[in-house]
Parts: sequence; structure tokens; C-alpha cells
Amino acid sequence: MSRMPDVGRMAAHRPWTAGAVALMAASGLALTVWLLERLGWAHVMAFLARAGLGLVWLIPLRVVVAATEVRGWGALLRIRRRISWPLLVWLGMVRDAVNTFLPVARVGGELVAIRLLRLRGVNITTASASVIVETSVTLALQIVITLCGIIVMLPMAGIGASLPMLLASLTAAAAVVAVFVAIQVRIGLAEFANRTLGRVLRAVGGQGLPFVPGLDRKVMSLYRHRAVLARCAFWQLAGFAGGMVEIAVMAALMHIPLTLTQLFIFEALIQAIHSMAFVVPGALGVQEGGFVGLAVLLGIAPDAALSLALGRRLRQIAVGLPVLFSWQWHEWRQRRLSSAQAAPTSG
Repeated sequence: MSRMPDVGRMAAHRPWTAGAVALMAASGLALTVWLLERLGWAHVMAFLARAGLGLVWLIPLRVVVAATEVRGWGALLRIRRRISWPLLVWLGMVRDAVNTFLPVARVGGELVAIRLLRLRGVNITTASASVIVETSVTLALQIVITLCGIIVMLPMAGIGASLPMLLASLTAAAAVVAVFVAIQVRIGLAEFANRTLGRVLRAVGGQGLPFVPGLDRKVMSLYRHRAVLARCAFWQLAGFAGGMVEIAVMAALMHIPLTLTQLFIFEALIQAIHSMAFVVPGALGVQEGGFVGLAVLLGIAPDAALSLALGRRLRQIAVGLPVLFSWQWHEWRQRRLSSAQAAPTSG
């Protein structure tokens, strides 16, 4: 069986890729610094100082949110006897950290998760299908939530939007999800990926996608279990609500008054901005600019919004980097075990 692609090789496949990533990261950092200079370092830091060590509470809160979200993934896997829930929570956090911090176009985390599940004895077809279907559910929900956020925001921002424009946006969003699902149903995602992504990878000198036997049949079997899909969607929505709670906690610590509607708009649109900025490592600068731009539209002080963005960034670093290190330690340990097992055979 073919090996899964290595995330590091994906991220640094060509020297120009590494240079482009470094340039985008530097540009994002420069944008963040510019925003701080423009809005005033002292004002922004004053909000963070109000929160103080209270921001530490965001770390366990993020773990709780992550544990909530992976319940939907676990419902698709249905492997409670093979893998414990705490381990699944760690896998979900690794997946999110890889997609957040590494330049892997928000797919590297999925590949890492599949690999780690395989190391735990989960069939590669089951692992791959669960990730594909969960990604489909997440994409559909994110589009709906983003559109709801825009619709709610426009009147608050004093921006008029015609019904035809909103209907066109809704139709376009629905078409994206419909095409993604139709590909899985009509062609088969594995076959489609081999025809398109596989050819692109081979054209630039890389390896084709690994063959996963029975993947399309497994994906379709999951789609037929509507109760499982509904459970997955429910826990994804619960995770979204958890993200709103995170912003609410930060705002309370910094004494920034936010309504429930404003919390919804921030979480809905920042998630969308973060997904669209997948080419920028960690959406550095883009996330901060998104908070400030939304604050201007919602009548919130921009320096207060930037402090919320920086608080979120601190939480991402405090949680994501240790998770990435734990993943690398796990990979190093697996390599040592493999070498130790191979040594007697070679001898």
C-alpha cells in the first residue's frame, strides 16, 4: 500500500514555495504591526493588561471546545473500542494546529490525522472517509453560518443589500456544497482526486495521491446514515457556539461590551476569513485585520477589536505550539520504535 504524503514535503516541495510562504508570513506580521502603530500600542495593550492572567482560562476552554467538536468526528469513525475519546481529542487538536500554523492549504491536518489513526490500527479507508465526510459537513455549515453572519451584519452596519444579491450569494454557496457532494456521489472522490489533484502533483514533480481501496463506497455508506450526519452537524454547531463563548470570555476580561449578535458575527465571519486566508500561515495579519474591519462596521472601537484578535492569537499559540511539539515527539517516537523493530530483522 502506498504511503501517505509527508506534510513537511508538501509544505516545502519547491524552494520558491518556502520563499512565498515566508513572504506571506512577513507581510501578515507587518500588517499586524502597522495596525498596532495605527491604533496605538498603549491603547491595545491596556485592554490586554485588563485581562491579565485571566487569558490563561482560554486554554482549558479551547480544550473543552475541541473535545466538543470531535464528538461529531467520533460519530463518523464509530471506533470507541479502538481509540479513546481523549486520544481523539488530541488528534483533533493536532489536525487543527497543523492547518492553523503550517502552510499546507488547510488539508495537511487531515492527512496527519489519517496517518495517526492508521498508526492506532484504524483502517485507512475508515479514517479517510470519516475525514472527507466531516469536512463536507463542516464546509456546508460554515457557508450557511457565514451567510447568516453577513445577513445579520448588513443592517447593523447600515449597509443596504438587495434581495437578489443575497439570493445570488446563497445560490452560489449552495452550488459549492452541491458540486463537492455531487463529485463524491457521481464520480467518486478518490477517482476525482486522482484525475485532478494527482495529475497536478505529478506535473510538478511530486508523487501521485495514495490509493485507498474502497474509499468511495465507505464515503457513500456514511452519507446514507443520516442520523450520524445529523449528530456530526450538531457537535460542529456546538463547537461554533464554543468559539463564541471564547470571544465572550475575552471581551468580559477586557471589559469590552459585546452583544450576542456581535459575538455571532465575529465568530461567523472570522472563521470564514481564516479559511479563505489559508495561504498565509496562521492567517497572520488577516485575522487581526478582519477583527478591526468588522469592528468598524459594527461600531466597536477598533483598538478594542484588535486586542480581542491578539488575545485569540495568544490562545492559538499557547495551545497550538505545544500540540505541534507533542505531534513531532510522537512521530519521533514512532520512528525510533520502527527502527528498533527493524534492527533485529536486518541483523
